[in-house]
Amino acid sequence: MRTRLFASTLIGSLTCNAALLALACKRGLSAAQGVNCTAHWLVGPKAADIRDFDLKHSGTGIATNIAALLFWSVFYDLALGRKPGRIRAVLVTLALGPVAALADYKATPKRFTPGWELVFSKKEMGLVYAAMVAGMALGARRAR
Repeated sequence: MRTRLFASTLIGSLTCNAALLALACKRGLSAAQGVNCTAHWLVGPKAADIRDFDLKHSGTGIATNIAALLFWSVFYDLALGRKPGRIRAVLVTLALGPVAALADYKATPKRFTPGWELVFSKKEMGLVYAAMVAGMALGARRAR
């Protein structure tokens, strides 16, 4: 199960961060703003305005995202169980995105949200969660 947990975290983080970078560019923003906004918990909401990659904003944003993915991967791994059947895996995967979004934006103090609302629309944030979940599912499947 540790291999699955690691793979879900790694690939989920890659797909999530790739979505953040790509969507920022699609919006006409700097790619860095897509990951920098996640550093708002440490440096404040102005993190979303930083257009360059740097350790303080980008490093913090990416590291925070990886930590959050590890957190969600633990729950994902537990929900999947030891040998999930196809139906269980699909249902758990489909539930993860909405559950994570609700927890991140309704149950978490604003200071500790992902910060994506500082840069993206709700629809784009949904795409980021979808990319995250797809990556986690791919990682879990590859680890089997």
